[in-house]
Amino acid sequence: MTAWVRLLKKEMRLGMAALLGPIIAFFIALAIAAYFGSRYNVVWESFLGVALVLSGLLVFYLIYYMLNSLHMERKKLHLWLHSTMPGYGLLLAKLTAGLLSMLLTLLITGSTLLIAVNRSESISEQLQMIDITNLGLLAGTHLLLLAISFGVYAIFYWMIYLLFTSYLGSFLSFLATLAIFIGTSFAYSWFKMTELYDVLTNWGEVHLTGITESINISTNLETGTEVKTDVGNISFYFGAYVFEAFVVVALFAAASWMLDRKVEV
Repeated sequence: MTAWVRLLKKEMRLGMAALLGPIIAFFIALAIAAYFGSRYNVVWESFLGVALVLSGLLVFYLIYYMLNSLHMERKKLHLWLHSTMPGYGLLLAKLTAGLLSMLLTLLITGSTLLIAVNRSESISEQLQMIDITNLGLLAGTHLLLLAISFGVYAIFYWMIYLLFTSYLGSFLSFLATLAIFIGTSFAYSWFKMTELYDVLTNWGEVHLTGITESINISTNLETGTEVKTDVGNISFYFGAYVFEAFVVVALFAAASWMLDRKVEV
């Protein structure tokens, strides 16, 4: 465990640039929003829009982080693969470092979002009927789960890419990996439309009441901000989450196996 913690600290240092990039971009976007928003007296509404968009884009954060980290590691692949740590330990350290970086970024964008909602009188008044706390927890949890899934997908296909580079050039390996990605995506989409998928996932229905199903926020520089909400019930199947977790664990295990047994230096 001590060796893995040291590896995690090393991954955090290596990923510092990937961490700072989105945060700096976020503050630049806030500065631009403040400039244009101040001209029409919608500064907090502009901040809310930027924070909402950037928070939503964090669902792709681990794809960005993992591909950046794995690309950097490829430059010294022989040192990385000669580590005594098993493949799952190496990959898990990178995934954990990316997740911690994502949580820090989400803390910044989410805090800005909450402050903007509270400081904007027009929006805060219209959102009084919404359970903001539960809605935020629900959205944040799904964002994290999707981000982890996407991050593991990125790891899996990167391992396939590295496997191909042992036999093909970088360009042909990229094309082969892209073809596999497209093929498996179509196959998985087809499988999700089958009865077997429904049987495996449509169980354990959970109902959430009193939470807004959708929020439509539109900001116009001339007329101001309008918020339209639909309050009702939200339901989902627990089985779908269990199935997706199984797929993610299986892909992570397959990526670790390829790193240990198939990827050559």
